[in-house]
Amino acid sequence: MKKLINDNYKSIVDRGFITPTTTLFEFLDKLDEEVEELKTESEIPKQYSNLPEELADVVMVCLNLAKHYNIDIEQEIKAKIKINKQRAKNGK
Repeated sequence: MKKLINDNYKSIVDRGFITPTTTLFEFLDKLDEEVEELKTESEIPKQYSNLPEELADVVMVCLNLAKHYNIDIEQEIKAKIKINKQRAKNGK
């Protein structure tokens, strides 16, 4: 997963869309844009939809945000899954 994250981040940095000064709000604006595209795709009949591609865009923005802020997202996901499993055991 780390190679995938690094390759994706580098490709966006190389295109100039992420710089050392890119802010959290800029990432969130991009995430909003991609989520809107995903919503639009969900309204299109499945056989004509780019839903998988748009979902990938949303995930990639999240991965880029994590990489930019030095968040080990793989570890965070594992930790969150553990929390959710415990909640399920507790009936929450």
